[in-house]
Amino acid sequence: MTKRLSRRLQIVLFALVLGLLAGCTNINSAETLPTFQPISPSATATPPPQPTATATQKPVPTATTPATPTPYKRPELGYLQAELDRILADFDGVSSYVVIDLTSGQRIERNADVAISGMSLLKIPILIETYAALNRPPDIEQQKLITQTTALSSNFAANLLLRTVISDRDDSFDGAEQVTNAMRELGLFGTFITVPYEQDAREGQLATFLTPANSRSDVTMQPDSFRQTTIGDLSVVLTMLYECAEHGRGKLVEQYGELLTQAECQELLAQLELNDLVLLLEAGLPDDTTFAHKIGYVDETYGDVGIVYSPGGDYVLGLALYTPTWLEWSIASPVFAEVSRLTYRHFNDRDAYSAETLAIPPAITPAATREPSPYPQALVYGTRGVGLTMRETPGGNEVAILPDGAVVGLLADLPVVVNGVSWRRIATAAGQSGWVSADYLITE
Repeated sequence: MTKRLSRRLQIVLFALVLGLLAGCTNINSAETLPTFQPISPSATATPPPQPTATATQKPVPTATTPATPTPYKRPELGYLQAELDRILADFDGVSSYVVIDLTSGQRIERNADVAISGMSLLKIPILIETYAALNRPPDIEQQKLITQTTALSSNFAANLLLRTVISDRDDSFDGAEQVTNAMRELGLFGTFITVPYEQDAREGQLATFLTPANSRSDVTMQPDSFRQTTIGDLSVVLTMLYECAEHGRGKLVEQYGELLTQAECQELLAQLELNDLVLLLEAGLPDDTTFAHKIGYVDETYGDVGIVYSPGGDYVLGLALYTPTWLEWSIASPVFAEVSRLTYRHFNDRDAYSAETLAIPPAITPAATREPSPYPQALVYGTRGVGLTMRETPGGNEVAILPDGAVVGLLADLPVVVNGVSWRRIATAAGQSGWVSADYLITE
């Protein structure tokens, strides 16, 4: 813990210096800070009061070693889910959340796979690709860009990381494509960036992607077409980072090998501890709590997702709120704080629930699951965001377009070759059937 604190103090001091430098170099911030006062949808948001950027001092241990407390046996997550659903039921908009117990792996969620605007939340995948691209510790200029991307949430710095570190061609669009492809390789098909921050789409280049998340017709959070993600994808990414940083294992290690070390995962999470521009989930945590996270906000959507290191256990918490046209800070911020407070209490407070509540088993609403398929399954992959056209017959009329990441059933019909293309007959989760090119189906 002393090493963690010492490292955090060094980074905070460095971030303060960079903040002063940024004021002189016109570094663009991530988003316009939301206002506390009710304003019309056409008004320009003004920043809320910002917290003083000072290092949090943790209590100095006394010479006498206290007795080891009895570990808190947490109730089932279903009790927490009931409380979160009660809070969010009063929110007049769409909400998406995930809680993952990093000790047991158990999770609860609501609308976790609904597409949201990527905002500055996408800087987590950008930072992963940044550290993977570096074959040595970052130099002073690269370290400045990394810290500005986290502590200052600078879009300008994030774009420079895409162009000068991630891309081999000194091209921020190429860097964005590499980040998107990396997320697909990790199985996160709802996350992409086609256009760098605050830039226009390139002529002749695909500006948005079709995904399972933005293909839903039952609920929408009207995501930005250029940059999208889901709270579910981000919670998985953070779980991977935690496994890499704490244990040197997991999907990131398998995917990147020696390109992304345990020390780099630790450094990345330490950088995310600096994300204190405004308080969303952080407002519901005790002052001395370590919270590695990233926030993002635009006019109609606020999001915050991170890892909470608490005495009762570490956990991932992510929340996004959306209302059409404009989301008031005075409405959203208390919801973030209360969701965070209730979650922290669940993991740490022995008196979080009354005896009467605990006497009744929690009514857990499980995450949406697919019915078992009677057919062998395949995954749509490799369309580069365009989607796979399903047709009535091989080469015939179009029936639907299936996004990368869509799971389909392989019907018993033998493959048919027409005009040099091998066609397979498939069935979708929605019950449609038709023929698609077998070149875009993987069965592993």
